[in-house]
Amino acid sequence: MATALVVTAALQGIRAKVTDRAPWTTLGIGVAAIWLAVMFVGVFAPVWVTGTDPDRIPFWAGLSVIAGVILTVILCNFVKTASFQPAESTAGSTTAMPTVDLESAAEDDTVKLRRLAQLRDSGVITEAEFQAKKDELLRRI
Repeated sequence: MATALVVTAALQGIRAKVTDRAPWTTLGIGVAAIWLAVMFVGVFAPVWVTGTDPDRIPFWAGLSVIAGVILTVILCNFVKTASFQPAESTAGSTTAMPTVDLESAAEDDTVKLRRLAQLRDSGVITEAEFQAKKDELLRRI
């Protein structure tokens, strides 16, 4: 299960064409550290909890695997959202500054002007409303 989580995170990074080493290093070292800790607890927990009694199965040895899966989920989700998201999905964040292309803004205004003319011709808006909005749009161009 944990391997599938890491593979899906890695595939998302490959698809996003991430070339920065930091997220790959975080993913690799983080997952390795988590599962080394799980192995360490699984091996040494019987001695810590039960002493040398081999008949008792320690609760912590089993819980370490569950904790390892949960920590792997958290790490993979962190790396995916922080580094492997495509540029389109992060463009809507509050820290991203929008870039304004003057030609596209002018095209948007001309499209709006055409739509306004269609609304005027179909009788949805009056001539005065059309002129007011047209003047406003032409000032922006």
